[in-house]
Amino acid sequence: MPSPFARVVAAAAMTHDRILGDLFTFAPQKYQTDRNAPLIADPARAIVEHVLCPFGEPAARAGAGAFEQVGVKPERAGHSTDRPYVSLDLSRLAWRPRIGDLLTQEATGRRFRIHEVLPSTPGFVRLTLNGI
Repeated sequence: MPSPFARVVAAAAMTHDRILGDLFTFAPQKYQTDRNAPLIADPARAIVEHVLCPFGEPAARAGAGAFEQVGVKPERAGHSTDRPYVSLDLSRLAWRPRIGDLLTQEATGRRFRIHEVLPSTPGFVRLTLNGI
């Protein structure tokens, strides 16, 4: 029997997902016999459509100082980068996501590849993504 805290987290997650979530299609990938070859579809794990996941796309600025710094002070050279992510309830997939699996954002058609699988609250993972 789940603890009261686990039930509250699950209820909050469902509400949070409905408000902030986007629908994604998960397409599992695997390595070929040659590890240096491109990834191919993994027939052992089925494609899963319409998975509701909260999606975030934060921006970060590396090596150029704070965001509020404007042209009055000289800046160091830098670059802007972002790493989109989704928060995934593991119960929505029959298999564990792996690095290299593909995600397609259904509303926009944008495609991503999983860069990193990070543990989150119990039963959830945070998937950092690379745009394709």
